[in-house]
Amino acid sequence: MKKEKIKISWAAAAVCFLLLLFGVTIYSLAAFRGSIRYAVHQDPLEAQRYSAYYVLIAENGDNLLWSSVYKGAKQEGMENGDACVEFFGNRLFSERTAAEKLRMAIDAGVDGIILNGDGSGETQELVQEAGEKGIPVVTVLGDEAADVRQCFVGVNSYHLGQEYAGRIWKLLQEMEEDSQIQVLLNSGDADPGKNTLFLGLRDTLEELAGKEGRGREIHLETIAVDRNDAFQAEEAIRKLMVEEPRKEKILVCLSEADTRRAYEAVVDHNRVGEVRILGYYESRQVLEGIEKDIIDSTITVDGEQVGRLCVQALTEYRDTGYVNAYLPVDVYLIDRSSVSGYLEQYLGQGQEQGGSGL
Repeated sequence: MKKEKIKISWAAAAVCFLLLLFGVTIYSLAAFRGSIRYAVHQDPLEAQRYSAYYVLIAENGDNLLWSSVYKGAKQEGMENGDACVEFFGNRLFSERTAAEKLRMAIDAGVDGIILNGDGSGETQELVQEAGEKGIPVVTVLGDEAADVRQCFVGVNSYHLGQEYAGRIWKLLQEMEEDSQIQVLLNSGDADPGKNTLFLGLRDTLEELAGKEGRGREIHLETIAVDRNDAFQAEEAIRKLMVEEPRKEKILVCLSEADTRRAYEAVVDHNRVGEVRILGYYESRQVLEGIEKDIIDSTITVDGEQVGRLCVQALTEYRDTGYVNAYLPVDVYLIDRSSVSGYLEQYLGQGQEQGGSGL
C-alpha cells in the first residue's frame, strides 16, 4: 500500500509540475504576442511623429561633452526640427569605431549624420558615399574634407591654437628660460606639420617671442597619446612626470581625459608648481584642479549649443539644399578667477567626469 501511495503522490506531483509549466508557457506566449502587437502598433505612430531621423556618431560615446552635444541636438530636433536624434551605437554591447558606426548609419538609410570627424581616409570615403546617397553629413568639433561634408560645426583650430599660445606666453614670463612646452596630440593627429591647432600655437608663440626683442627661445614639442587606450595614455603622461632632468614645463592637454590624467600624475609624482597644465573642456575634477591651482586653466565649449547648431544645419540643408560651410561655436577660458561659478553649477547638477578631445 505504501508503495502504491508513493507512486500516486509522485504522479500527482508530476501532473502539477506539467500543469504549472504549461501555464507558464501559455503566459509567456501571451506576453510575447502582446509585446509584438504593441510594437507593431507603436512603430507607425513613432514614425509619424518625426519627419527626419538623425544620428550622432562619436568615437568615445560615453563622455560628458558628447552627452551634452547629444542633449542639445535632441532638444533642438524635438522643439524646432521635428526630428528624432539618436546617439548612434552608444548602447552597442561591443565597441565600434566611428567608421564602423558610420557604415551602419549609411546602410540604415538615416536622414542625416552628425559626425565627430577624425580625418582618416576611411572616414572621408564613407562621408563621400553618404553624400552620394543623399545623406547630408555635418561634422562637429573634428572636421573632414570640406568637399565631402555639408557643414562643419566647431572651433577654428588655428584660432584655438592662438588662444592656447596667449595663455602659454603669460605663464612663460613667470618661468625659467629653458622651460618646456609639451602638447599632447592624439596619436592619429600627431604630425605637427598637419595639425592646424599646433600650427596656430607655434606661429603665435614665435610671433610673440619675436616682438619681445631679444627673441626668447621656445622649446616646443608634441607628445603622441593614444586616447583609445586609457592605460597607454596614462603611461605616456606618467613618463613626462618622471623624466630627468626635471624641468619646469607647460603641458597642453587637448582632451578632458588627458587633462584629468595630467592632474592626477602631477599630484602623484609631486610636480605641483613645476608642471603647469592647460586643459580642454571641463569636469568636476578639472574644475577642482583649477580651484586648487594645480591646473592653470581650461578652454571649454558649450556642448548643448554645438548640438543645436548641428541639427539646425541638417534641417536647413534638407529644407533648402544649402547651408553655411562653417558654423562657429563659442569658446570660454576657465581659470581661478571664474572657476567658482562653474563649480557651483556642477555641484548643483551633480555632474561627473567626462569630456572629449580635439
